[in-house]
Amino acid sequence: MQTMTATSTPRRLKAITALPTAIAAAVVVGDLASVLIARIAHGAGVTPSFAPLHFATYTTLIVLGVIGGAIGWKLVRTRATNPHRLLARLVPLVLLVSFVPDILIGITKAETGTTWGGVLALMAMHIVVATAAVGSYLHFLPVRTVDGRSQADTTR
Repeated sequence: MQTMTATSTPRRLKAITALPTAIAAAVVVGDLASVLIARIAHGAGVTPSFAPLHFATYTTLIVLGVIGGAIGWKLVRTRATNPHRLLARLVPLVLLVSFVPDILIGITKAETGTTWGGVLALMAMHIVVATAAVGSYLHFLPVRTVDGRSQADTTR
């Protein structure tokens, strides 16, 4: 039986299972954190009629966003000359762009029950889902360094 110590790294999954596992892990963690954010927002006075904070609405968007992010991550890590540097720039940029629809909802009041508290909750959801996704992708879909080794190999 193999045991892991604090300095060992987990066994890597086969390529065919790594991508779906990374997606599933990010969705579960991101969704659990989003449930907590929605409950806090509702407890702080955001009306339950604000549809973007309904479980079915944000879960669907989390799944779509994490799948899109995983595809982008996989493309960058397999095709970019320096994927680590590109992802370090691309991830924050994509996160900032993801705030645009939330801000537009706040400005236009396009959704019933829109408040800036609700908009801030949506933006917090983007941050926690992005954090869960990047953590999952780094674990299951490690990025190679410029010398061609995976990031996991350099930490041993």
